[in-house]
Amino acid sequence: MFVRFFMGTAVFEIGSALLGACVGSFLNVVIWRLPQEDPARRTLGGRSHCPGCGKMISWHDNVPVLGWLMLRGKARCCATTISPRYPFVELLTAVLFYALAAWPPFGPVFADGAIATQAQVPDLVPGALVPEALAAFVASLVFVSMLVALTFIDFDTQLLPDVLTKPGMVIGLIAGTWPGVAGVISDDSLVSVELRSVMASAVGLLVGGGVTWGIRALGSVVFKKEAMGFGDVKLMAMIGAFVGWKGSLLTLFLGCVFGAIVGVSLALRSGLSARIPFGPYLAMGALVALFGQKTLLTLLFVDWPEWQRRHPSSMLLVLFIGIGALLSLLWLIRRGRR
Repeated sequence: MFVRFFMGTAVFEIGSALLGACVGSFLNVVIWRLPQEDPARRTLGGRSHCPGCGKMISWHDNVPVLGWLMLRGKARCCATTISPRYPFVELLTAVLFYALAAWPPFGPVFADGAIATQAQVPDLVPGALVPEALAAFVASLVFVSMLVALTFIDFDTQLLPDVLTKPGMVIGLIAGTWPGVAGVISDDSLVSVELRSVMASAVGLLVGGGVTWGIRALGSVVFKKEAMGFGDVKLMAMIGAFVGWKGSLLTLFLGCVFGAIVGVSLALRSGLSARIPFGPYLAMGALVALFGQKTLLTLLFVDWPEWQRRHPSSMLLVLFIGIGALLSLLWLIRRGRR
């Protein structure tokens, strides 16, 4: 029975990684075509064409990652250089799909011995699929795929297309019907767990979008110019629908931290003064929240306060770090306004 469980999970994890590579290949198409102004070039249907000469690319040259390696980064038809970002997106998506299969945030897709013997699921045997966990897994695949596509589109165009964020909100709310995806909003046993889960997803959407909108409005008043795009608000609403209100606040916090670190580093290194897209760092924060929300929230609100209680002088360290981060953000924002 153990061998069956191990083989089933191993095949599932490898298969998820291969699926991720194929999805990553499609995401490259989305990233390239979706921002195009010409409606004929914006369509996601049809075969891929060489960006240099326009010739149709053969299927064997379009194999994820391997196709680029076999071609040594050059188009077969005209020797145009193919950006290494194409295999990177495919590999990144493959790694994320594998991570979701190997460390599922909402419980194992295959029942192990402990799950199979629980009273609430007596019909499951070790190695059997857990329907609720499988549904949550599929929702997570859609979620991370959207995050990957939106990240690179924002890097290229500083836009977060509604055609991805708005359906993402709807999909997040639908995924919320499966308990555990966005958590539950209360412990009231008189209300079904499905309804409480949907409510948690809806509250996450409202909190994620609402708090970000508030920050955007305040920043616009303070700096007398648009401080954040409205696309970031819709992205955070989508993220909140998937990870719940606690996860959305954690995402926003982590996004600010990642954005400040990367933005200040780029400014120091290259004198970059252009506007830095916020979406990619929100996506990074969302991925961390997806995989480690419970651990991080416990660390921040249980373990860390207890450690501070035992070490009162640690407040000085926190104060210095906070002042340093604030000064770095203000410096970065000032450079961006020049």
